[in-house]
Formats: sequence, C-alpha cells, structure tokens
Amino acid sequence: MSTYAHQSSRIPPRPRVVFVMGAGRSGSTVLDLFLGQHPLVQSVGELCNFVHDGWIERRLCSCGQRVPECELWSRVTEVWKKRSQVDLETYEQLRSRVEGRRNILWQMFSRPSPEQVQLGKDVRGNFLTYAQWTAGLYQAIGEVTEKSVVVDSSKNSARGLALVLMAERLDLIDLHLVHLVRDVRGFAWSVKKSFRSDEQAGVARDIRGLPVWRSALAWTFVNSMADLVRRRHETSRSLLVRYEDFASTPIPVVLQLAGFIAIPPGPWIELLNSEKPLQPGHIVAGNRLRMQRHIRLRPDVEWQSKLSFAEKMVIWILAGWKAWSYGYRYRSEVSRADRSAPGTSPPAGHPLAGPHFLTSRDRQSTGSSSVSESAHP
Repeated sequence: MSTYAHQSSRIPPRPRVVFVMGAGRSGSTVLDLFLGQHPLVQSVGELCNFVHDGWIERRLCSCGQRVPECELWSRVTEVWKKRSQVDLETYEQLRSRVEGRRNILWQMFSRPSPEQVQLGKDVRGNFLTYAQWTAGLYQAIGEVTEKSVVVDSSKNSARGLALVLMAERLDLIDLHLVHLVRDVRGFAWSVKKSFRSDEQAGVARDIRGLPVWRSALAWTFVNSMADLVRRRHETSRSLLVRYEDFASTPIPVVLQLAGFIAIPPGPWIELLNSEKPLQPGHIVAGNRLRMQRHIRLRPDVEWQSKLSFAEKMVIWILAGWKAWSYGYRYRSEVSRADRSAPGTSPPAGHPLAGPHFLTSRDRQSTGSSSVSESAHP
C-alpha cells in the first residue's frame, strides 16, 4: 500500500471540505477535476445539485452512468441515509430554501447564530437540519471513497456562507474556501455563447447566451458576494485564486493550494510534469467539460480575438473597477488586434499563454492553441 493510500484511509472526524466559490464559466470544473487527481482528494462537482439532478432528474454522472445507477453515488447515498436518517425530498426543499432565497442569505449574514435563521413554516426541518444533513453527505463521501478531502465546486455564495456557519458556529465541517475569479472579459465571452441541450455532452438544458453588459453586471455581483463570504471565514482558511494564474503558471498555484489544504503537492506536480490526461471521475453536476475524456492542457485566450473592441469597452466600464481589485488591467490585456479585422488572433507571446484543458478529440483535430467550445471552463 502506498503512503498516499495509507493516509487516505484516515478519514477526519469532521469532513474536510474545499468549497469553490465564484461566477460560473470561471474554470471551477477545471480546477475541481484537477484537484480530484490527487489520491487524497475526491472531486464531486456541484454537490448542491446532487439530489435534484442526480436522484430526482436521474442525470448522468461523469462516469457515464445515471447517478442512481453509479456504484459510487448509490453507495454514498446508502451510507448517507443510514447515518443521517435523511429524506431526499425534504433535504432538497431545505437546500433550495437556504441556498436559493435572498431573504435567507441576508439572515445568515445578519443573525448572530444559525439557530435564528428562519426558513419558513412551509418546510419541514430548519437550518440545523439542513446543516447536519449536508455535513452528513460530505462525511458519507469521505467514508465511501476513503479520501480525506472533498472538493465541492457549487460556487453558490449562499451555500458558501451556510458552510461558514456550519464550520465556525456548529463545528460540523473543516472548511477551506477558494474564491476562483476569471477575467470578466473571458467570462463574458463564455456566457455570450448559446448551447442546445445534449445530455451526453454534459449540457442538461438549452443555454441561451447573454449580452456582455448583463454578464459584466452578473460577474460583479456574484464576485462581490463571494468576497463578503470569504471575509466571514478565517483568513488562513480563505484563498483567492485567479483562473489565469492557474492556467498560465500552474505549479506556483498548485503549491499554494497544497499548503492551503495541508496535503502534499507531489501527485499534482507529477501530473503536470507528465502531461498525462485528467480522468473525469464521478462529478454529479457542473460544466460540460466533466463529460469529456482524457482532458489535457492548453492555452485559452479566445475572448481577446472574439470580443469586439466595443464589447470590451462596455465590459470594462461596468466591471473594470471590480476586475482591478483582483489585479486585472485593461491595457495589459488588450492587444492591437482589437482594432484589426474581425477574427484576428492575438500576437504570439501573450502573457496568458499557458496550459489549459484540451480534450483528446480536440488534440487530434488541431495542432494549434486555439480553443474549441467543448473545452471552455
């Protein structure tokens, strides 16, 4: 038995949870998949959607099986029900109330104790019920997988705040918050695209693209909320990560994450040096990338040539002040290609050039560093 396998069998009494917050289309599935390659880490994707998407809608796990038929998730649910006495429909009602209602979010920010958070008389159970069942799900995942760390990339700030209360007020979990941000222009370009539903490709429903002004405002609001949540948690257990840093120079970011989570970085460094493909594992919900096989690394700077100069200006006027606070700069990211003919590629040697995730199918179809839609975070 390897050292890592021996360590992974030591499941902590409180589940150690790495929760990834931030806006969608910011690389959370990419980061989640990567972290899950470590033998001590279980990647689960957007766990907030586990009951609804997995058990009620019976959608696909990234392993290719329906969630109720997936060996891992059927075993996790069995252990969860046995240990926590959870009722799935009731839990989903509580979860959607806690994580989906703004009035509940403001209560969690303003009330001095979790016991005072009122979910309403029309639901069975209360915040403590939700908290205990959620912690029980993390514990069941750790027990079944024999992994000491669970990565949840649900991103929802309300869920993040609820987890902070569970960690600091109720002592139910050992929480590490990762706030993942992406350049607002890259986010806007990704959100601008539309997709038709294709479950096998990981698109559960039709996705309609948004105009860049709306995505800029949404990005600002979501990341502002994530900032507030991060400030409510212990400084040593909250970390801001820029997606571009992870994509361009992953090793320093990986070393930082390993120290933050308190696990050895060796397996991640070996993976980066070997250029072996990532395995999708058992992600229950998230970006369509989760359904790809043999994912590799490559650059992703498509937004620079695809967004018009006017679109970039609109985005920066609306969200530049917030992007600046994360270290993004307008002039350093915009090349002369902005004023060139449409479709002009950014010049070689752009500072964001670096590894990103590439599917084996894309790798066969092109030798260039251009990014296909299937590989976008």
